Amino acid sequence: MKSKFPILATLLLLSLPGLLLAADKAYQITELRPAGNGVELILCDLETEGKLLQLVVYDRDRLVDLAANEEIPATRARKGDILFLGKSGGSATQMIITPGRTVHAKLAAGQAGEAKAINELSRRLAAESGAKAPAAATLNAADSELDRVRRSFLFVLEFALGAPFTAAQERLILEQFSPGWWAAKSADERKSFGQYPQVVAWILRAGQKDLEEMRKTLEETTRDWMKTSPQSDPVVAMVRARLAERGRTIIAGEPPLTEMAAAAFSEIYAYSRLLRRDGAALPSQLADADVAAARRELLRAWPGFSAAERAQVATVPGLWLVLRTLAVHGDSGQRDHARRRLLSVAAGDASSGPARAGRGRKEGDAVSAMLKHNVLMNIQQQTFNTYMWSRGFNYQPATGRMW
Repeated sequence: MKSKFPILATLLLLSLPGLLLAADKAYQITELRPAGNGVELILCDLETEGKLLQLVVYDRDRLVDLAANEEIPATRARKGDILFLGKSGGSATQMIITPGRTVHAKLAAGQAGEAKAINELSRRLAAESGAKAPAAATLNAADSELDRVRRSFLFVLEFALGAPFTAAQERLILEQFSPGWWAAKSADERKSFGQYPQVVAWILRAGQKDLEEMRKTLEETTRDWMKTSPQSDPVVAMVRARLAERGRTIIAGEPPLTEMAAAAFSEIYAYSRLLRRDGAALPSQLADADVAAARRELLRAWPGFSAAERAQVATVPGLWLVLRTLAVHGDSGQRDHARRRLLSVAAGDASSGPARAGRGRKEGDAVSAMLKHNVLMNIQQQTFNTYMWSRGFNYQPATGRMW
């Protein structure tokens, strides 16, 4: 890394002995600019607030991602990240962490004090960023309204049709709700869509009897909307495609393994592992490679499952929808509740390590052990007993549909 101004490391901010070298200055990236074959980072000194530093980085320059416990190209740094710079024994040290994330458990081991200092700084900056959000939302009121409407609409759609999408499928659908799509709607259409956040609030606090009646009404309304909407509408086309895919059988049997169940299981298992590495991670941060690895383990283990174990897998689409909704959109208590449940999915990995071939056990062993201990069944019962609205997701594995 080359800086346009010298970095004067006169005050020790923190020290991570062992796996990491010492870092003595902390900055926050406030801006990124193209700089030839690299990127120019504009850094704000977190000790001398307001003092800026300009730093040019290239792909060959490396950073230690403290949350992921891996080296990354320096050009992957993002606006808002916390950057630690320093020297130890003549060697340069560059480390980075995104506000809100925490130091990886392996790096924190034996360095609790240092890790705590970083985590507190990370949380503080994340909280400050959140406190500034209302002002930004005022400037982008239309975007904020659209995001609230589209997420509420998707939740109601899943609830009404009894067809939870995977997190990846939700992202694909949400991307179709662009500002252009919203702007093309008439005032009456926007008013109609604008009622969905109120519908969500009602669903979350309704009793079971009312929920069942509400769901039937919503299903009729939703199916009418899909029938009368133009074939060219990208949102409708995406939803139709996902509904057609959900009940596709991957492996026949009683019950069968459907595409919807396999996809949801792969995501909930991969996310549980991600949470064990980074307690602040969100479902949107799931890596495709991790989901694919969980899917391979499931397919490898499936032939050895009993009917009861296969039935556990069949319940996952509804369970995954409920827990990720709470983990992202719930209040602090609901988020903690959901994360505790999700962490227990891959609890066996904590003691035995990642399930990989060639390391003393076969792929699928952890998945099989989890099912034999009825972990998913217990999580489902605890969740459905707590949140009335979640109990409507009674999966029928033979048809690939809820209700």
